[in-house]
Amino acid sequence: MTAEEAVEPAPEAPGEVGWRTDLVGGLLSAALGAAVLLHVRTFPELPDGQPGPALFPGLVGALLVVFGLVLAVRALRARGRAVAPAAQVAPQGVVRALAVLGFVAAYLLLAEAVGFILTMAVLLFLLTWLLGVRPLVAAASAVVTTGAIVLLFRELLLVPLPIGLLG
Repeated sequence: MTAEEAVEPAPEAPGEVGWRTDLVGGLLSAALGAAVLLHVRTFPELPDGQPGPALFPGLVGALLVVFGLVLAVRALRARGRAVAPAAQVAPQGVVRALAVLGFVAAYLLLAEAVGFILTMAVLLFLLTWLLGVRPLVAAASAVVTTGAIVLLFRELLLVPLPIGLLG
């Protein structure tokens, strides 16, 4: 064994998750969080120190930075150590993950025209139903969750939500 082979970690086996993947993912998450934090600085501030529209996106951005850096540091510390075999992702899991992304895109496209309440209730029902919840439970949880979000944001925090068709 040469000195170069002793220093260089063994190449990752095809079925294993390596430290490089976590390093890149962590750094990308931290960069996205930093971009969000920079962007929310342009949001308007409310008088009297009340939380403004930048509060929640800022919290999400800060958490992305913190947890992205934690993941990157853990990846660097794991460099050269044996890694666990990668978990196999079932096709059903891929469909569900893509559905979540599709529902986020649908919300962005529909919320202004249709309104928050109707869009959110329908998308939450479809998502929970797709995840295997019985239709009646999915409908009840969608209605309760949508109502709680409306109460919290529109009524308590005074954050305007899209009205759309319900105008």
